[in-house]
Amino acid sequence: MELNNNFVIELENLTKYYGKYRGIENLSLQIKKGTIYGFLGPNGAGKTTTLRCLLGILHPNSGNISVFGEKIDRWEANIDLKEKIGYLPGEFELYRHFTVKQILDYFESLRKRPAVLREKLITELDLDESRSVSQLSKGNKQKVGLVQALMHNPDLVILDEPTSGLDPLIQHRLYLILKELRKSGRTIFFSSHNLSEVQKIADEVAIIKDGFLVSHDRIADLSLKVQQKLNITTKIPIPATICESPLINRYDQIYSMNGDHRYQIWLHRQNQNLSKVFGLLEEFQLLDVALPESSVEEYFIQYYSENKEEHRDVDK
Repeated sequence: MELNNNFVIELENLTKYYGKYRGIENLSLQIKKGTIYGFLGPNGAGKTTTLRCLLGILHPNSGNISVFGEKIDRWEANIDLKEKIGYLPGEFELYRHFTVKQILDYFESLRKRPAVLREKLITELDLDESRSVSQLSKGNKQKVGLVQALMHNPDLVILDEPTSGLDPLIQHRLYLILKELRKSGRTIFFSSHNLSEVQKIADEVAIIKDGFLVSHDRIADLSLKVQQKLNITTKIPIPATICESPLINRYDQIYSMNGDHRYQIWLHRQNQNLSKVFGLLEEFQLLDVALPESSVEEYFIQYYSENKEEHRDVDK
């Protein structure tokens, strides 16, 4: 079947249970070609289960999977599709008696596609091919995993917690590599519990909670839903009745220090009108105003602080 120009990945009502315990339930996603798609959630939310079902490592109880327009019933029948995919599992194990070069040679021998990006990735990720796997730190093992997943320039890249163990400099280099792949038309689907990295590189993000998809947004749109913090210091104490104003959604923190009255007010970005808020507060003699940078982290925490279940089903 020809490449689907609209969606590289389509998951429809995907459900996976481990016996009586839920992994994911009725999860549906559509991922467009040429995007970096973040799959966000804490450990145990169902991220790894989703990726393993997508790749045929696990068999779902129900639901449909389509990759490059081809419906996946058994990966054995879609073996040629695997040539187009690069995958980094969340738990990446290596033969300890091999050198890095031997490991990468082995992975290269398994594929028909040439490893055209191998040397470039080794250089950019600062990986020493001569070292034995037994001598590698967690971060260097992760580099090996990334090189094997990306070196054949796959059309679809699937990464499970790709920055685990990497130092900040290598993380930054990885972000640049993924953006370059996107620019060339590749599609990247990666899971993470790292909120800042999703915000930095993803075009779209899905948030998963307890096996259910709870949100799907473009990063730009998601940022608009985040509440904005307004930190102020006034000379005159602000009465609690100010919270009743429709301009202020929540009065979060009040404390006094050395006679100064400091407050934190939360405002929904799409509804806020700062000039009117300042007008409302000016009678209390504003001494200082600060607008701390908000991020997707606040939005993420909102989902996980509300309606928590008493227990989790699986840790996948």
